[in-house]
Amino acid sequence: MMKKRMYIFCLALSMFCFNIQSQAQRGRSEVAVGYGYWSLFSLTNGTPGNSSGAAVLTFRHYFSPAVTLGLSVGTENIKDYGSFTTFAPELTVKYLDTRNARFRVRLYGAVSYGISIYNDTKVGLGEADASGVKAIGFHGCPLGVRFGRQVAIFTELGVGYKGLFHSGLEVRFPRVLARNRHREE
Repeated sequence: MMKKRMYIFCLALSMFCFNIQSQAQRGRSEVAVGYGYWSLFSLTNGTPGNSSGAAVLTFRHYFSPAVTLGLSVGTENIKDYGSFTTFAPELTVKYLDTRNARFRVRLYGAVSYGISIYNDTKVGLGEADASGVKAIGFHGCPLGVRFGRQVAIFTELGVGYKGLFHSGLEVRFPRVLARNRHREE
């Protein structure tokens, strides 16, 4: 089962990479890598101390300066229970953006809902294996803060598969590439 999960994760990662190359020329996308603590899975299925934490990779596309739509892939392993891999579309809406300030700060909210693949690692004799696809890959983030411009750090407060506290690094693809490309043509 682990080999299958790694195959799915690598397939999703390669789709991100190919899509990033096509979107990067227009400068309307970003990639985020984050880590979260106390996810909904760890709080409901054991003690939070037994969790590996939630590692999440997110690709976002800007449809306007205030709205992004993307896809998140997250994974978490809970010792003595099982592991979860989540694939969820994500919608992000900004509240505040200090775009013209020297140090850029962006406040936003996000919501995502998708599927989670559960791998049951604690199956005893005579027990049923509960592994499979579950439609519970949810995360709601009423408050997220992003510090920086092209390369930024972020932290989010929310409930769901990413955890109560989720932080990481984002890389936004610059619009400069699109301007230079048009000048060459």
